[in-house]
Amino acid sequence: MIVHPRVSWLRLLFTFRGSSLRRDWYRIAAATLLSVVVSWVGMRYDLKSWSLTVTPFTVIGLALSIFLGFRNNACYDRFWEGRKLWGQLVNVSRSLTRQLLTLTVSGSAESTQEEYQKQTVLRLAGYVYSLKHHLRTTDPTGDLQNRFSEAELQTVHDQHNIPLALLQIIARRIERTWKDGGLNDWNMQSVEGSLTEITAIQGGCERILNTPVPFTYTVLIHRVVAFYCFALPFGIWDTVGALSPLVVFLISHAFFGLDVIGDEIEDPFGTDINDLPLDTITRTIEINLLDLLDEPNVPDLPEPVDGVLY
Repeated sequence: MIVHPRVSWLRLLFTFRGSSLRRDWYRIAAATLLSVVVSWVGMRYDLKSWSLTVTPFTVIGLALSIFLGFRNNACYDRFWEGRKLWGQLVNVSRSLTRQLLTLTVSGSAESTQEEYQKQTVLRLAGYVYSLKHHLRTTDPTGDLQNRFSEAELQTVHDQHNIPLALLQIIARRIERTWKDGGLNDWNMQSVEGSLTEITAIQGGCERILNTPVPFTYTVLIHRVVAFYCFALPFGIWDTVGALSPLVVFLISHAFFGLDVIGDEIEDPFGTDINDLPLDTITRTIEINLLDLLDEPNVPDLPEPVDGVLY
């Protein structure tokens, strides 16, 4: 996610990094170049009888604006829902850690209460890292080795849903504490409620990840935008004349840009510079949990790299 201090309006106009121009500049250039050719040929050979009228472009442009707005709203809803789910994960991780530190005592398998609580909270931080990797389809091994035992990692190695398997390990660990008398029935309900909420958060993220905007709708929008922008020079050159390339440039920049924005925010869990900063959020959760444990070696928050948080 791009984070930057407030800049002047003029500087913002000419910002290239993070804008849609990174992905659609060649489409805009192609439409503008086509407009130059069409305008020159039309005016050079006086082909006004072959020119289209602006009426169909006016009608289609209005409808296209509505369709693009609808699609971008749907894509932004996915982006914002993803952010709310991860914000909820921050809160419930803090709550579950507080419950583990204040409501539980060591089980018979642990040497001390402090060690039991520490190991359980570290496993919770490991779960958060595994969920990030799960949503990005990356390998979580490096972030799990110091937070789960080798035996536990072996049991989840071949699982299809590693975060769910790790959450089950945490739940069984708490269950043993409850059976050993380290957690009473009333407090167990509170802890189980937090675990259930984490499961619901993961399910919500997986719903966003596995249910993209319908492909047929995306294809239609891409086609209509392309047809409109590349056909526009044929409808305006006899009216606008030599300025038609400028008009085509401005209109194609708007329509191609809106099309690209929808593509970029449709999957909020990726590593694009406009996606959610999951690395930063997971590190924030880890820092919060380690602070609650009074751990001496707490990592620093990630700093923006060239104005981008990942």
